[in-house]
Amino acid sequence: MGAAAAVLFRRAGHAVALWARNVAKHPQIKETTDATEAFLNEHFGPAPHAGGTLTLESSLEQIDRTSDAILECVAEEMEQKTALLSQLTHCRERKALIMTCTSALCVTDMARGSGLEGILVGAHFWNPPHLIPVVEVIPGAGTPEAQAERAMTLLQHAGKIAVRCADVPGFIGNRLQHAMWREALALVDAGVCTAQDVDRVVKWTFALRLPALGPFENMDLVGLPLVQSIETYLFPHLAANHEPARSLTTRLQDGHTGMKAGQGFYDWTNRDAAGLVALRDRQVVQQLQFLKEQGALDEHP
Repeated sequence: MGAAAAVLFRRAGHAVALWARNVAKHPQIKETTDATEAFLNEHFGPAPHAGGTLTLESSLEQIDRTSDAILECVAEEMEQKTALLSQLTHCRERKALIMTCTSALCVTDMARGSGLEGILVGAHFWNPPHLIPVVEVIPGAGTPEAQAERAMTLLQHAGKIAVRCADVPGFIGNRLQHAMWREALALVDAGVCTAQDVDRVVKWTFALRLPALGPFENMDLVGLPLVQSIETYLFPHLAANHEPARSLTTRLQDGHTGMKAGQGFYDWTNRDAAGLVALRDRQVVQQLQFLKEQGALDEHP
């Protein structure tokens, strides 16, 4: 996430210093940034802004003393994030812009835990960050409006669609995504269908129209009376569990933790995970190019 975001800001003309806790990973990071740059050049052309640079930095103190804006991308664990952010004492004194790339954690709690109240702003990039246009911007409870606007402006200059969201668990996108996942898991637990059939239905029905139609646009096209009628009948039958699903928990207990373990809901020992990710990225590129041709993104920076 951090490496791809670094390329994004470099291509926007900024001087970017990329820091990793493990210096030994610098060669691997360089390979990732080079591959990301090459992919973007191939599909979108050269960087839109000249003069950007990207260097690998070994000193967090140097970044703390000199950076005007920081994007933190460590693991999605509150303790790790607050431990790192609390070290940015010079940034706090200078009131620099500090953004946390969290997908669900409370920005207000993170700011208080790291001593960055009034400075920290959530900036939820979606994977792959160099392709997905939207970044959710989440001010904490004590974040001044001017600081949130700094984040919005920086992201928009980098070509992103910055969407403001209140500091609620999961923000916008992950609340929607996990609501769908809860229902998908409930269907599998109830024996209604297989996990594979859920994927087939999602990919080859409503997912095909989602780039052109958001949920509220679709509701308007369907007609709100019909939406209300269906929801009146359907809602009592939808999943309302407040704990992770049985089919998820049992797989974790069995060590079937997903692709990296070779087994999750699918047997990954005979599937090409890298090929699937490459297919995903090509599909995103095609969708973006189509939407741009249709002028669907013209209203956004």
